[in-house]
Amino acid sequence: MHKKGRFDFVIERATGDDDDERIVRIVISPDPRRYSEVKQDGKTYFLDKYLKALVPLEEMHKEMAGLPIFRLSPTIQSSRDYANTRREHVTNELQGGNHTPPQERASPHQDLTASELRDLAFLSVDICGSTAYRKDDFQGFEKAYAILIQELGTLVGQFNGSILKLTGDGFIAYIDHPSFTSQCDATIDLGLSLLVLVRDTINPSLHTIGLSPIAIRVGADYGPATMRTITIPATNYQSVEVASDALNRAVKIEQSCDPNQFRIGRELYELVHVQWLERSTEVPFTGESVGIPDYRVYALR
Repeated sequence: MHKKGRFDFVIERATGDDDDERIVRIVISPDPRRYSEVKQDGKTYFLDKYLKALVPLEEMHKEMAGLPIFRLSPTIQSSRDYANTRREHVTNELQGGNHTPPQERASPHQDLTASELRDLAFLSVDICGSTAYRKDDFQGFEKAYAILIQELGTLVGQFNGSILKLTGDGFIAYIDHPSFTSQCDATIDLGLSLLVLVRDTINPSLHTIGLSPIAIRVGADYGPATMRTITIPATNYQSVEVASDALNRAVKIEQSCDPNQFRIGRELYELVHVQWLERSTEVPFTGESVGIPDYRVYALR
């Protein structure tokens, strides 16, 4: 089975460009944050400092031939600025005001309908201690839960993702895109931004009406997924669900998180940009829980 991989480059504009706006000349070179150059037997290699892989220069050249260019950008410029802006509106809504949607237009929700096998990035989000919170203050929890799902769900759309399903105390989201590098990078950006929104928007707003703060856990991974239909002829029951080891791993990884922590699996880790690798730290994880002994998991900061 073919395994995906990525290269990270520094891209610079070349000098002496023509004025024709339809022509772009660039110079690309392996990103020194990720690679160190190695000479062996007269050949040039680049050592990936994070994946511990030695990549021939010729391999980089070969993989770039005919490579399509995609763009997948969030609709927000800064997660912290977005969270600060949303705080005023969320506070007003919790105090009885009307809902004010963000100025940035989130991507519309898309249901997964195709049955063909394709790679998806999944995020599993769960509220820590929700059972105790609900038991101590049922009405308060319901109010907090409603605003949390509304705002976090909107943020998923800001990163071109969709919610697969609600889980009672959280949700599972996914990002589907032809460019796996853009897809995986967006997943990391979204996971970290969810924590920022809870910290800087949700909890300060809950505090203004005397409700306890909320902590969440976020787990993510990447891999093949397909749709399957479950039927029970005797009762006419039918359900369509996603079949994916990556989804199962994302849930197990989320369950291993500390409160207000974001963790990712090795399959996703291997496909993200060096800027995210620099912010990743391997953490202990029992791989048997996802059916893969010694599966490696990383915390993002």
